[in-house]
Amino acid sequence: MDATTALWIANILSLIGNVVATSAAFLKSKRNILLFQSSNHVLEIIAYLFTEAYSGVTQEVISLIRNVTFVFVKTKRKAPKLIISLVCLVAGLVVGILFNIYFSDNVFYGYLPVAAAAVYAVFVILAFMLNVDDLTAELFMKIGIIFNAVCWSIYGWFIRLYPVMAFNGVAFLLAAISIVRIALAKKRAAKGVDEPSTEPASESGEGQSS
Repeated sequence: MDATTALWIANILSLIGNVVATSAAFLKSKRNILLFQSSNHVLEIIAYLFTEAYSGVTQEVISLIRNVTFVFVKTKRKAPKLIISLVCLVAGLVVGILFNIYFSDNVFYGYLPVAAAAVYAVFVILAFMLNVDDLTAELFMKIGIIFNAVCWSIYGWFIRLYPVMAFNGVAFLLAAISIVRIALAKKRAAKGVDEPSTEPASESGEGQSS
């Protein structure tokens, strides 16, 4: 297969995967976000193999393993998921750096997927491991998506996978909008708690809790 055909196939696979991944920006459930992103990881792994972007391959594989762990490991204990997540985080850093040095000529942009995966992993761990409300968990996920999107978008431009660049740009915008929505929702919730009711109390006691 010639290089041009391989690049076309890679871009088509990447296009499909990124349509799915970008849809995650519309989701609120952290489990569904990871499921959509996992589908993208599979397609991107194949696309990066076609373009010999091995730094990207390693990060997609490790991210896929981490997401599958969080989605399908059914346990209320946090320790196993935390241990697996930390192992994936460290493995992603080490393997990504080594692959970029020895298989990708140590190009500077080869470290972008490593940084993207590592930072996003931290925010996923925070969302799943901390005892926070759903809005805060979603906020962690969306902040992670923003950093992830910036790094992958730049990486996509360098390796000529333009769907990666374009759709990560869209994911950035959608995640940013979501963060504004979350901030407004938190502000409304805080006002609802902090501001005392101005309605006069019923003299007969009707409607008051006992």
